[in-house]
Amino acid sequence: MGWPGSIAILLILGFLAIGLPLANAGLVDDVVPLKAGTVVQVGQEFDGGRRPVSMLVPGGWSLDEGASSLSEAVTLVSGGATVQLGVIDVRAATPQQLWTGQHLIFKAQGVPVVTEEPTPITTEQGVPGLAGMITMDDHIGTQAVFAAPDQGASVLVAGAPGAIASHTDDISQMISSIQFAGVKQ
Repeated sequence: MGWPGSIAILLILGFLAIGLPLANAGLVDDVVPLKAGTVVQVGQEFDGGRRPVSMLVPGGWSLDEGASSLSEAVTLVSGGATVQLGVIDVRAATPQQLWTGQHLIFKAQGVPVVTEEPTPITTEQGVPGLAGMITMDDHIGTQAVFAAPDQGASVLVAGAPGAIASHTDDISQMISSIQFAGVKQ
């Protein structure tokens, strides 16, 4: 696909992550409560209906259908905290390339995001990534990117500081549970 296509995907994810929640802030979204242990999947379906990226959801979270598109990104909400998992259709990218690409998208969209230096992280599956704190206006959150050999993923966590703080364990568990189809542990 190359970098132009990857940047286009990141632009879409950036819009979904930042633009849609801001645009829908005053609207009532359709939320579907999820049972503890639900696995959400995102990305273009393979034969058999599986999607390339998945995440395990703990209890107390709901799927925001109005801000989700299973082929691109899913948005989960709980008590003022939002976690969005998106798929990045890119091959052989590094976590640093994905991190830099997302911040170029934020800048191009005029989104005032302040970030800390990212730190390396790894999913339970062993896929490498970067994560860092982000600040937008009065909201704090976390951004993480992961680079599997044939697929990338982006996680954006947003909400008021108290909402994020009260969900720290859940959010950490969800991020570390991200799985990529075809990657051996």
